[in-house]
Parts: sequence; C-alpha cells; structure tokens
Amino acid sequence: MPNGPDNWTFSPEDFVASDRMGALVGARFVSVTPEECVYEYEASEDHINPAGTLHGGALFTVMDSSQGMLVYRLLEPPYRRALTGTATVKYLAPVRRGRIVVRTTLAGRERRKLFVHSDAIDGKGTVVATLDEIWIAVAN
Repeated sequence: MPNGPDNWTFSPEDFVASDRMGALVGARFVSVTPEECVYEYEASEDHINPAGTLHGGALFTVMDSSQGMLVYRLLEPPYRRALTGTATVKYLAPVRRGRIVVRTTLAGRERRKLFVHSDAIDGKGTVVATLDEIWIAVAN
C-alpha cells in the first residue's frame, strides 16, 4: 500500500493494519513474495454455522485477505489499488475446527486484470476450499 502520493512502497504491515474484516475473523498474515502469499486461520467456535461446520463466509474472508495481500504486493504505478471483479469459491470438504493454511498464487495477468488462486488446506493436508478471483487494478 502506498505511504504517500509520490512514495510508492508496499508494506505488509500497512495492509494487515487496514484489513479490518480479515482481523475480525482472525486472518493471520504469515508471508508474502511475488510468487505466493500465505495466511493462517484457526477455525473458531464463533464461526461455526448451525450445521456444525465452519461458516463459508469466514473462510472466504481469510482467503480473500490472502489474495488482497498478494495483489497489493504485485501492484506497480500507476495502479494504487485493486478491487475484486469476480470471485468463485468452491467448498470441497467440511471444516469443524483446527488450523487452516491459505496459499495464494498469481495464475495470470492481463493488463489491469490479475487472476489469483487460493487453496485452503486443513491440518491433514486436505484442500478444503479453493478461491479464484479476478482483481482489477485501478489508478486512484
């Protein structure tokens, strides 16, 4: 995220501090490189739905935060922000409790569009959900 109009610097700490929704559900930033972003999440009792499994919105939020971190890491001037254009989430296995690791990578780029993919992986190594989003970079 930019520190000022003429000082373009990405800071993971700035992104985490600004990601209030991710913080609300307990998204934890682990690492980011130009190739991959890693987040962690502990499935909380507070996020269990009436069916006894993790609410999909909580998991989506952590995955979306991971994608946002990677996208902001990849932005270059004149683009200062990016917005989600589309999101396709697939829930593949129920989650009841435990640690989830979200691994996010750039699948492709087409001018201002960034195609981003995330896998949410439980403690047994099972991919429990995937998220594919198209982010649109904007200059203002």
